[in-house]
Amino acid sequence: MAADEGGGGPGPIPPVPALPALAPAGREAGAGYAAAARALSAVPPLGRGAAEAASPDDPVLRAGAWREAGAEPLLPGGGGGLALPLALALLRPEPVRWLGAAALEALAQAHGLEAGALAALLEAAPAPPAMLGDPSLWSGRSVPLLGPEGELLWMSVFWRPDRAGRALRPDRHALAVRLHLPATGRIEWRARLEEERLDAVMETERPLARNSCADLQEAFHAVLAALRLQGSLTVRHADQGHGT
Repeated sequence: MAADEGGGGPGPIPPVPALPALAPAGREAGAGYAAAARALSAVPPLGRGAAEAASPDDPVLRAGAWREAGAEPLLPGGGGGLALPLALALLRPEPVRWLGAAALEALAQAHGLEAGALAALLEAAPAPPAMLGDPSLWSGRSVPLLGPEGELLWMSVFWRPDRAGRALRPDRHALAVRLHLPATGRIEWRARLEEERLDAVMETERPLARNSCADLQEAFHAVLAALRLQGSLTVRHADQGHGT
């Protein structure tokens, strides 16, 4: 249920039904988009004075433990695809709702942790980067994902709904993503979602090869098509003043 239009607190988020392992890709993407829309509308902003987040570089979470616990498909970049795991990740700060109690317990055991301690690591919210402005307006999550070599990386995801006066505009959001990859260094991704259009700018610390930019464009438009959205992606590097 979306946040109250009059500025009140968020309502409960309905559970996301599990999909069969062989569900068609379009159904997965549709469920992921629907879950993300509910989460973006219902999760409150971080606010000032929010608890300090666990370091994204904390080595206690390792990719092998997710495989041992059978939870690897819930990692973005893993066997379950991207759309649904990201949507489920946005349903934090209740990891048990997207992992399930059994998977959370198995994952905690694989890490040698208590389930509550692992849940606290997963639900910790990162501080928004200074470039995003007032941190009280933004919500954020640190999302674990599988890297190109099967390693565990952290991706910080931030979002802010637009407002018309005191009322939220759940159909319009500003989005931002930050992560580090060995090949590109720091990656920052900023976008606006307005009704059925998503326009994004992706900036890398180091320049990408032209064929890599073309691959990114193709993948981005494939995701847009799966989510029934229109949009554009501009790819550039930090010292460049225009898109490639």
